[in-house]
Amino acid sequence: MRTPLYSRYPVLVGLENVSRFILGYDASLVDVLSYVKNYANRALVRLESAVKRIPYSPSTNANDEVSSFYLAIALAQHTDQWLLARLADFEGKRVSTDLVKEPEEELLEILRRLNLEVEFVGSRDGCGHRIVLGKSGSREVIACYPYRVSIPKYLRYAENLLSEPDWKLVNRVVLKGFVYLSRRDLARLAEEIVKRRIVEYGKALSGDAVRDVLQDLIPDTSKLIPERIRSGEARKVPAKVESAFPLCMARLKELLAKGEHLSHHQRFALATFLLAVGYSVDEIIEFFKTSPDFDEKIARYQIEHLAGLRGSRKRYYTYSCDKMRALGMCVADCGTRSPVQYYRHVARRLKTPYTHSQG
Repeated sequence: MRTPLYSRYPVLVGLENVSRFILGYDASLVDVLSYVKNYANRALVRLESAVKRIPYSPSTNANDEVSSFYLAIALAQHTDQWLLARLADFEGKRVSTDLVKEPEEELLEILRRLNLEVEFVGSRDGCGHRIVLGKSGSREVIACYPYRVSIPKYLRYAENLLSEPDWKLVNRVVLKGFVYLSRRDLARLAEEIVKRRIVEYGKALSGDAVRDVLQDLIPDTSKLIPERIRSGEARKVPAKVESAFPLCMARLKELLAKGEHLSHHQRFALATFLLAVGYSVDEIIEFFKTSPDFDEKIARYQIEHLAGLRGSRKRYYTYSCDKMRALGMCVADCGTRSPVQYYRHVARRLKTPYTHSQG
């Protein structure tokens, strides 16, 4: 038997409807959480899955899943913001992974409930708008875009992704005021919406009255947080010349310290900058440990690759200021060619030693 919709996607039961869904009548959030404490074990399993990034298997009981989902959000909110960010990232990725497998009608209904209004324009073969990418032998290689949204809606839905070149409007398929999308595109947009919702729900559940209800569960929740996060070690920045950081890098550093998710280009920019100004691979790994989707093995491989210690042994350098502007990551006109050049000028003026890496 297929797992019910709300078991797979408990986020579809909005916070404003959770009381009626779980209790069958309108009640305060405090009353709801007092009831769902009965699902503490499942909520802790959900949080542990997020922390360790291991699969979470929902039950066929939608009430169990919705109850544990909201209890997990409340516990994360009152335990550590790193845990809430980790849960948001985990649940967002679960949704995007499952969405690509959904039947057409169910997919569109789920998106509608996430307030993601999409029009299906696929033909019988499901392809929709076709673009010929090239040929493989005598056969054409086709890219299919079965969905579309208006440009204003696209810009709103993709707000958090627009710093990535693939999501910039100029790089999308746009016809007569509509942006055409693949199923994977929709899943990625839904992932961002789910992440934002969970953070918003956490804020809505942040009151003292809620904390009082959950007080006896918080110690067990705290045990799920890695020691490096609990002790604050992962949030400490190595003692380099931070006062010489350009504003763009200081901003990325601030977002990462808050446990926010950085895009691929933001991570590349920050990691290559840190390498250029003297941070070691191990120091940068420590720095990135506050990222919601942190995986030390993957992070080490990627940073060592950027440092020229793996693969082709090519050293990667920080984006120029022009590239930073094109990617939407420039936050001030510093009058220099690159973030590293800015750092060097300021570090020299402060008479502080700096590391030679790039011009």
